[in-house]
Amino acid sequence: DSIEHAQNLATQWMWVYNNERPHSSIGGIPPRKLLKAI
Repeated sequence: DSIEHAQNLATQWMWVYNNERPHSSIGGIPPRKLLKAI
């Protein structure tokens, strides 16, 4: 159970890191916001 829990936490963190945090390479905005603007 603790391995599944750790995997879930890592997956959630990775999703936020890749989709919701600001990225300096695209002007400091989150990728999801950029995609909505297109």
